Amino acid sequence: MHLKHIYWFAPYNITCPSTRYRGKYPLEHLQKHHNISHDFVLPDRSLSGIIFFLKTLLLILFFRKKNSLLVIQKICSNRWYANALKLLVLIRNDATLYDIDDAEYLRQPTSTLHFFLKHCQKVSVGSQALKEYCLVYNSTVYIQTSPVIKHTHSKKEKTTPRHLGWVGDFGNGRSISKSFSHKTSLYQLLFPALLEIDIPIKRSLIGIKNPKDIPEIESYFKEKPNIQLEIPTQLNWETDECLYPLIATFDIGVSPMVDHPFNQAKSAFKAKQYLSCGVPVVGSSIGENDKFVQHHQNGLLCQEVHDFKLAIEKFAQMSKNEYLKFSTNALSSYSKYSMANYCTLLLEHHFS
Repeated sequence: MHLKHIYWFAPYNITCPSTRYRGKYPLEHLQKHHNISHDFVLPDRSLSGIIFFLKTLLLILFFRKKNSLLVIQKICSNRWYANALKLLVLIRNDATLYDIDDAEYLRQPTSTLHFFLKHCQKVSVGSQALKEYCLVYNSTVYIQTSPVIKHTHSKKEKTTPRHLGWVGDFGNGRSISKSFSHKTSLYQLLFPALLEIDIPIKRSLIGIKNPKDIPEIESYFKEKPNIQLEIPTQLNWETDECLYPLIATFDIGVSPMVDHPFNQAKSAFKAKQYLSCGVPVVGSSIGENDKFVQHHQNGLLCQEVHDFKLAIEKFAQMSKNEYLKFSTNALSSYSKYSMANYCTLLLEHHFS
C-alpha cells in the first residue's frame, strides 16, 4: 500500500520557514517525484481561505481519499482553526501525523500541543530533544530533520575582506522568548567576539525586519572601523530564491545560540543552510548543530565568546587550500538534510 495523497494543515502563513521547509517544499517534491497529490491548508482568515479550510475539512470527514495521510503541523493555539482540527483528529484518527520542529511547550500553552501528541497516530520531530519530550505523550515518534531545498549556489573562493554572514529572525519575539532569541544569542556570543577582532571583516546580517534595529547595531560597532556592516532589507520572505545566492557569498556562516532548552531542541537549520552552499560554519555546540557541523572538518564548534573569536580568526588566516577542504566537506554533507532524504523518510514511516 502506497501513500497517494496528503492533507497538510500548516501553523502559520508562507513567510514562516517551518511552513515552507517542512510543508510546502516537501509537498511539491512529493508531487513532482512520487506523484503524491496534496491539499496544503494555511490558517488564512480571508473568506477564500476559510472556505478552502472548511471544504478540505468536510472532504476529509466524508470523502477522504484512500491511502491518504493527515498532517497537523506545529499547531499549538486554542483558536477556531486548532479546535476544528482537534475534532477532525478525534473522528478521523487513522493515518494521522503531528509534526513539530521547535520546543513550543516553552513559549506557548501546552493543552493543544498535548492533545495532538496524544491523539495523532505518529509524531515527527526535528531533534532528539523534541523526541524525548514527545515520547511522554506518544510512543511512535521519529526524528525528521528539517531539510534544505536543492539549489545551485555554492561558495567559489575566499574573499577579502573576510565575509561573515548570519541569517535568521533578529527579533526577540514575545517577552517569554527573549532569553533564548537569536538577538540575545548574537549580543551575548557573537557581537562581543567581533569587538575583540581587529582584522578587516565584512559582516552581513540577513533577517533584520525592524528598521529600528539597524541603528542599534551600527551604534554597537561604531568604534570598530574594521567591521563593514551590510544589512539587506526588503527581502521577499515568501520565497527563498534570493537567499542562497547571498549565503554563497559568505566565507563563514555563523550560528550562535545561548544554552537554553529551547535552543537545545532546535534542528540546526541555519547551519544546514550555510553548509548547503559550501560555506563553513562557526556555531554553538548546542542542539543538533554538532550532528551536522563536524568540528575541524566543515566548521568549528564553540561554547564561549572567546571560542567564536578564535574560530573567526582561524578562518581568516586559513590558506586557500585548507579553506577549500572545509568548503568541500560542507557541500558533501547535503545528503543528510536534503529534500529527497526528508521525503523518503516520510514515505518509509507511512504506507511503506
